Amino acid sequence: VVPHTHDDVGWLKTVDEYYTGQNNSIQHANVHMVLDSVVDELQKNPDRTFTYVEQAFFKRWWRQQDERTRKITQDLVKRGQLSFTNGGWCMHDEAAPFYLDMIDQTTLGHKFLMDEFRFAPKTGWQLDPFGHSSTQAAL
Repeated sequence: VVPHTHDDVGWLKTVDEYYTGQNNSIQHANVHMVLDSVVDELQKNPDRTFTYVEQAFFKRWWRQQDERTRKITQDLVKRGQLSFTNGGWCMHDEAAPFYLDMIDQTTLGHKFLMDEFRFAPKTGWQLDPFGHSSTQAAL
């Protein structure tokens, strides 16, 4: 079992609704609460791990944290308890991808991870059920 995220950066709800947990009549999602809970629970048990994917949400959460929480999070990444896969700004829309968009949003997410954590994702995955483009494999 690999505890992980697949948080759409806009699909059924707006980005803000997903992040804050608003408009649960459409879908229950509260990315901010997920990240708070993950960091809290990983601290309690060094055997636990979590894989995060969408940097658009993670960066927003990161900017709202105090220095103590940032340090804790950086330590979790260093210990390998919190890791990042794919590392793009969002998970590509495989239904109608355009390679330049895929490259741009992946670069944006990877830059953030390198700047803040000295972390470069080594794996990529695609959890959407729409299939994969040949560009995803090349990235």
